Amino acid sequence: MFGTVACGVWIAAAAISPSEVVSLPGDAAYGGGDKVGSQLVAATYNAGEGPGIWIVADGGYRLYHNGALLAEDNQAGRVRFVPMTFLPGENAISVVGVNGQGAPGVLVQIDDLDKSYYSGSAWKAKPTVGNNSWKNKGRDLSQWGGATTLNYASNKLPSGAALTGFAANTQAKWIWSGAETDPTAVLLFTFNVKAEGFGANTTGGDAGNIVIASDTATIRKHMQSNDAVTILVPEGTYDFRKFVDAATSAANSGWTWCKSSCGNTVNSNNTFYRISFTQNSCSGLSEQTTMVSAGEIKSWSNWITTKGNKSLVGMGRGANMRGVSWSNRSYEGAKNNIYRNLALYDVNPHLIEGGDGLEVSGSGGKEVENMWFDHISYKWISDGMDLEYVKGITVSYLDYDGSNEYNCYYYDPYMHLVETAQLTFANVYWHNSFGRVPKVTSEADGSYASMVHIYNSYVDYNHWHVIDASGKSDKKTQVLYENNYVKNPQIQVAGKDAYSLIKFKNTTVTGAKSSTPYNNNGTSQASAFNDNVFTPSYSYELRGNSSLPTDLPKLVGVGGRYGKMPEYNQAFGLSNKAASVSMTAPAAGAKFDVGATVTLKADAKDNDGSVKSVAFYVGNTLVGSATSAPYQVDASGLEPGVYSAVAVVTDNSGLSQMSAFVTFSVEGTAYPEVVKCGGGSSSQSINLGEPIVDFCYTWSGAETVVPEGFPTGVTTSIDKANRKISISGTPAEAGEFAFTVTATNNDSTFVKSGRIVVTDPNAPASSSSAKPASSSGEFVESSSGMTPIAQRVNRATEAETAYYRMFDMQGRPLFAGYKKPAKMPAARVIVVEYTTAGSIKCRYLQ
Repeated sequence: MFGTVACGVWIAAAAISPSEVVSLPGDAAYGGGDKVGSQLVAATYNAGEGPGIWIVADGGYRLYHNGALLAEDNQAGRVRFVPMTFLPGENAISVVGVNGQGAPGVLVQIDDLDKSYYSGSAWKAKPTVGNNSWKNKGRDLSQWGGATTLNYASNKLPSGAALTGFAANTQAKWIWSGAETDPTAVLLFTFNVKAEGFGANTTGGDAGNIVIASDTATIRKHMQSNDAVTILVPEGTYDFRKFVDAATSAANSGWTWCKSSCGNTVNSNNTFYRISFTQNSCSGLSEQTTMVSAGEIKSWSNWITTKGNKSLVGMGRGANMRGVSWSNRSYEGAKNNIYRNLALYDVNPHLIEGGDGLEVSGSGGKEVENMWFDHISYKWISDGMDLEYVKGITVSYLDYDGSNEYNCYYYDPYMHLVETAQLTFANVYWHNSFGRVPKVTSEADGSYASMVHIYNSYVDYNHWHVIDASGKSDKKTQVLYENNYVKNPQIQVAGKDAYSLIKFKNTTVTGAKSSTPYNNNGTSQASAFNDNVFTPSYSYELRGNSSLPTDLPKLVGVGGRYGKMPEYNQAFGLSNKAASVSMTAPAAGAKFDVGATVTLKADAKDNDGSVKSVAFYVGNTLVGSATSAPYQVDASGLEPGVYSAVAVVTDNSGLSQMSAFVTFSVEGTAYPEVVKCGGGSSSQSINLGEPIVDFCYTWSGAETVVPEGFPTGVTTSIDKANRKISISGTPAEAGEFAFTVTATNNDSTFVKSGRIVVTDPNAPASSSSAKPASSSGEFVESSSGMTPIAQRVNRATEAETAYYRMFDMQGRPLFAGYKKPAKMPAARVIVVEYTTAGSIKCRYLQ
């Protein structure tokens, strides 16, 4: 609030009124003494731009994830968003809700990469607890009842005030314990990030420690350790490439790089390079090729073998890894690994069979067990994603873009070679593929035949064969192709030999170039295969088939619905982080006299950019902002009560972050005040049948506010939550209407007045409405209403003072009333005494 004085006219913004502020419990059973902090929080995006948790309470709260305190607030209605990385496995969400002034409730939305979870009937609740074991993973919920879903709209607080800034179109419901009179409610929700399908038993590094690895060497070290570990890779782009001479490197392994012209192909200016797995010879290749000489071409894949029980997880919207080839090999101990929220790209895209980005390689009798690849973006990969001799693997939400401008054909020639595997492909988006989507075989030395379940997947353009299946007489390959969508297959949708079975179920194929796109052991046919194959033993969720082309591309790959495939030459480095900010003044628990100015200060720092501004809020009201250090603003006009203040820092890239709260109080007695707002004047002259120009009043320091004297047809809408009266409508009667808005509190009254003159143009001249008292229509605002300027300049004095107004030394109103208070509202005030006629009798300091 600000105030200035000029010729006796006061202009003031609305005072700041206290709203609901609670005291968070100090008992350790409810989180007392816990400090905010989690490895999983990294502010690299704003609310709604990545995974995280939205929360607001009508009262206060503490928010936990797997035992770590993520955020706490004591201000009703203040929305926070916590940017989060959710781990594979159990995610235990806990909220301690605090009831302040009745009508409590907590509203929560949890956004993961491809889905959201909402507060509602699935949550558990208790009003009291004896310890804090409820906040940890593995908690026992058998004695917990269901949370009560409250019947309040999600765009308002249960107490009735408007709610702004929460997640748009949320499905979250306000929840509490069984009775709204409960002073606290402990609210719990658990969701599991886990694979559907054959890889459902994969746990990765869940049994071990969580580490953060922000460079390639540290990532590699942990992936090759013998420990169970979850490796969090901060959001950003990492360069794993190791440049070597391709011919020399191949020769050291007894292989040979061979070349030929691309000829009449899409990319005819490129050169065709393919490896021959013989030494110093290209004769084994079908193409007419010659040997590549040393020094002619480079390769740059970084082939890294891994150990078992690892979770490699990109934080936030994901980690981009350029040039890496993760190899999970059984004879090196690879098993039970999870790769999530990663982009793997640029593995020798100019070469054929020059390395995978992610592969699984076991052997007969020594298969790799339990793997899960989730939300992986995959592009410019020489040799696809081969999955060989693996038992129990799921590949989900994979975004595989086979387009490749660095080879002859514009498409990577290989996508997936699947050998002797129990494998689920779920919610996969293959596009611009050449073939092997996938190619499935059962090898003679394998311990079992291949069983592959592909569902909810979308193939958008395939140049050669989509599915190929082959088996052995004693090991028949089985493929269940369920609820998929294949668009624009150019040659063949599916082919099989005599020892393989394929079942197409609820699958759409559109735009096929061939009228007989299915090949049954050498014979082409028009109808899809409908063989008897295995029935999955696991549960899974099917999407609407027709919506797969629209919905699936938005959910797959690194970052899920928030991420995208990296550019080929994307800059390396960590993503920008929001600046840090902390309140430094006022001190927690500070007390101020009514009328005093409260200075709000904050420290703000940006390690990878610059601070653009720091905005300060008292409650949910923006007080002001600062654009340079020292970051501070002054707040005045605060009515008596308890307040909670925060600072919000915004950096040069637009990233914002909110500070922890600080609580202070204002003590003393408040006096009523009414301030006009809105575009319309409080003195209007219109013709009958015309609407008035809408205007409004706000009030502060009042227990009751009464508008009266308005003509029929004009409505006065009172918004108690925002302390605002809105005036609008079309008068239904002619005449001169002197109205008032009266605010009363503490035996003091503040009155605003005005006039609406309505003239009936069809009435005789003698009966027309009276004119306003002041022909100029100009009024000044005073404690006794709207006084014509001509009357105010009359300086006649009377012996008796009829009215008092008091202001602080900056001219901000502190008091208005008919009786001078015994105690001054501030240590030093300006007193203005008025006569019964409304004239200023005297001014003085006291």
